[in-house]
Amino acid sequence: MSTWLTEKEYRQSGAIAAGMTINAAFMDEIKTDFDFRSTLNRSYYWINQKPDASPRLVVQWLCELRDQLETYFALEEFYGYFPQESIDNPIVNRKAQAKTLEHQTLYLDLSRVIDLAEQIVYRESADNVNLDTVRSEFEKFCIALAHHEQDEMELIMQLCNQDIGVGD
Repeated sequence: MSTWLTEKEYRQSGAIAAGMTINAAFMDEIKTDFDFRSTLNRSYYWINQKPDASPRLVVQWLCELRDQLETYFALEEFYGYFPQESIDNPIVNRKAQAKTLEHQTLYLDLSRVIDLAEQIVYRESADNVNLDTVRSEFEKFCIALAHHEQDEMELIMQLCNQDIGVGD
């Protein structure tokens, strides 16, 4: 029987306070094998390249993306990051902690984009909220996510270079 921690239990577990580092092998596997990338690319294409997309479809694509994002971040937090009692590399520790905390912010940012799109679908939006607003906010989310992913990849490379060294 496996026991899964909820996000709240994880955050209260003390793992972050103990120090964090990255399991580079698992993190790389999560980033390359998980279907999140294709969902993100598909959503980005349909939302930004189809000016006649219906708000209902935009909400559907964004909700699918948010579900994938939640799973993607959960995999990273439970298998890609891990607590380390004796911190050998405080710089990596601080960066790893910051990256895990960004997951919640990014998830909430995408949820806000979905809320905007749903306001259009259910005709609850102000006059200045339209699909262009949703596209603009989605673009900001994608840029923030890209920066986050780049930072994580740099951490992975930093740890790999320290563990196995770089060629001369």
